[in-house]
Amino acid sequence: MPKFFSVVAEGLQEWEYIAAPEAITHKVKEAIAKFQMLQPKEKVVVGVSGGPDSLTLLHVLLRLSHEFGWQIFAAHFNHGLRGDEADEDEKFVKAFCQRLKIPCMSKKADVKTLAHEQKLSIAQAGRRERYRFFYEVAFQVGANKVALAHTATDAIETMLLNLFRGTGTDGLQGIPPVSPLTIRDRQIESGNQTWLVRPLILCWRAETEAYARVYRLQPRLDKSNLDTKIPRNWIRLELLPMLRQRFGKVDDALWRLCELARDESILLSQIAEERLSKMLVQSDPQKIAVFRSDLLKVPKALQRRIFRCMVERMLGPLNEVSLEHVEEALGIIERHSRDASYHLPQGLFMKVVKDVVWLMKLAAN
Repeated sequence: MPKFFSVVAEGLQEWEYIAAPEAITHKVKEAIAKFQMLQPKEKVVVGVSGGPDSLTLLHVLLRLSHEFGWQIFAAHFNHGLRGDEADEDEKFVKAFCQRLKIPCMSKKADVKTLAHEQKLSIAQAGRRERYRFFYEVAFQVGANKVALAHTATDAIETMLLNLFRGTGTDGLQGIPPVSPLTIRDRQIESGNQTWLVRPLILCWRAETEAYARVYRLQPRLDKSNLDTKIPRNWIRLELLPMLRQRFGKVDDALWRLCELARDESILLSQIAEERLSKMLVQSDPQKIAVFRSDLLKVPKALQRRIFRCMVERMLGPLNEVSLEHVEEALGIIERHSRDASYHLPQGLFMKVVKDVVWLMKLAAN
């Protein structure tokens, strides 16, 4: 039976009729425990855009903080892409956090200009600058966890987007519940790894929207999310509704695929790391090398994983080396035992010399 629930967290005094919100609270606690996202009394930075998902996440974590002793901080990044609307989003988030007595830090950047300067897409530049800001806030407040509001719905949309663009099994995971936050152009000053955690990953977007309505959070609407010329929006607004109408509970089926892909990816990555450690010729922060003959002895699926592990040791897990790059590199390795080379993204260079495959970082100009 749905029931009334008393919200006791500071700044949140009201009685509400909440069946769906109770489910979200349960799912958030389940995700945090299942994926070991947060420990009691831990500091956590919450990325808050002003939309229903991020407001729900902040609201739920604040309520649960009285049970788990978390210290909550909010971070809002203004991409400078939507003019006055983006500025109003920033003001809204600051006011929302002030009402809840949550410290809030914000930053505005000209992402369009940065994308041009860095020769990146606007989405890539925005993600890079946003994550850099989250890292800086986490370092400033002494946290090593940044909570993002990705839901199970986001995960299946990402999985479909990856599938249509071309992906390996890693891309079928959609969005991982926990992932490292790697800032490639600076040292990790705190000496500790910062992690991205996604406490809403077991929740559907419809649930977060219901929660926001029940608690009258009054989230902001990003009109760009309605533009179906953007592939992700087309998947969300046109493709998924059509699939649901034809196949019924397609979201559940797609989510199960994400979970299966994640479990198998974790296992294969562990096997690849073990194999890589046995075939290493040299490994340091600037270069890594393996014997070509050892690499070619293992099955092709494992070759891909091992090469990906080599790339991640050089660039971190959040890099721009695609499946196509990996396939091209492995093709060169297979065809040439010496005197072959290949330029990968982000200043990574591969060469094959005397049956040794080298990956190295090129010096920045």
